[in-house]
Amino acid sequence: MGRPKEFNSEFVMAAATDCYWRDGVARTSISSLVEAMKIQRSSFYNSFGSREGILATVLNRYMDASPLNQLVNDIQDKETSADIALIDLILDFSHFLANNGQGRGCLFFNGLSELSARDGQIYEIYQDYYLRLMGGLSQLLDRYKREISQSEGVNAISIDHFLCILMSLAHFSKLDPSELRLARIGLDQLSGLSPHFATLIKTQARSVETMRQSQEAQRLQA
Repeated sequence: MGRPKEFNSEFVMAAATDCYWRDGVARTSISSLVEAMKIQRSSFYNSFGSREGILATVLNRYMDASPLNQLVNDIQDKETSADIALIDLILDFSHFLANNGQGRGCLFFNGLSELSARDGQIYEIYQDYYLRLMGGLSQLLDRYKREISQSEGVNAISIDHFLCILMSLAHFSKLDPSELRLARIGLDQLSGLSPHFATLIKTQARSVETMRQSQEAQRLQA
């Protein structure tokens, strides 16, 4: 019978996540992890095995909390039209980046952009999530194409178009993590891709206006 864990699992996982998110995947060492997690090196190896082992757990934990999870794990709300789902994804991702990222960007896209095949297993962990994300996004865009009549003058939106929107929001949030600013950037990009979305987003103005009013109220209370 193994010895019980001598640490709070939620605390150490949150600390490890913050460490990777703050310092970057490539720069995070086992030494920096055990220091942040406040555990012994032996406890680290007994519980997680390696840096790759804890990263897989950290990334899974992160993706479960991120709006990207609906694409990665195919848990999309099929009752919501695909065009509205795409708009909601931008709004939800903007909210997540502003409130959880707080200037650190997106842990997933950060790692994806800094790693290469030379990073071995860590790179493969990220590539697995990337392929699942692309698969979920492809399904959502295919549903969008089926639902929207071509007679409406709808321009095709490729998976690369929408992926670029998500990545640009993630990276811009390091410069300005304002939810309202991020949402407007994402929706402006989507509007520029299709007249259909340009018209539809006008009906979503209440969501953006609500964010504006909320941020103004927070500023006045500060």
